[in-house]
Amino acid sequence: MLRVCLGLICAAGLIAAAGCPGGGGAKLNTVKVSGTVTLDGAPLPGATVSFVPKSDGARAAFGTTDENGRFTLTTLNPGDGAMPGSYAVSVTKPVAAAASSAPSQDPRARGGSISPEEAARIKAQAQGGAAATAAAANVVPAKYRSADTSRLTAEVKASGDNTFTFELSSR
Repeated sequence: MLRVCLGLICAAGLIAAAGCPGGGGAKLNTVKVSGTVTLDGAPLPGATVSFVPKSDGARAAFGTTDENGRFTLTTLNPGDGAMPGSYAVSVTKPVAAAASSAPSQDPRARGGSISPEEAARIKAQAQGGAAATAAAANVVPAKYRSADTSRLTAEVKASGDNTFTFELSSR
């Protein structure tokens, strides 16, 4: 009887270990994603580009444009990209950010990571859920500030080039 119990315990341990590859930590299958944002033909520095997934199970990704309007997306860790799939895209740039030459306050810009709570706040803002933020003055025309109204889309592929150009117009 003792031998049977020990056998079952060992079998259960082996099954549990086999079911936890990589120590049980889930790894997102992100791919590098980058691009450029322009407004009326000129680079748009200091703007936040948000990729909001169109399907369940994917995660939102974000990036901030540099002085040349270029961005690199982050899902969890700086520059890790986005998960393959379809995205609605929004672009925001509050006037305060436009007038300021201070570096970004986004922890990802300093090599840090983003908390799930901060990711949820940014996603809600990108989807137009934060009415107070949406009402704030913004350099980017209103139609681009929400993933629901921007008409900007991106299809992130599992392999190949994932470079996107978003040409915004103030008209």
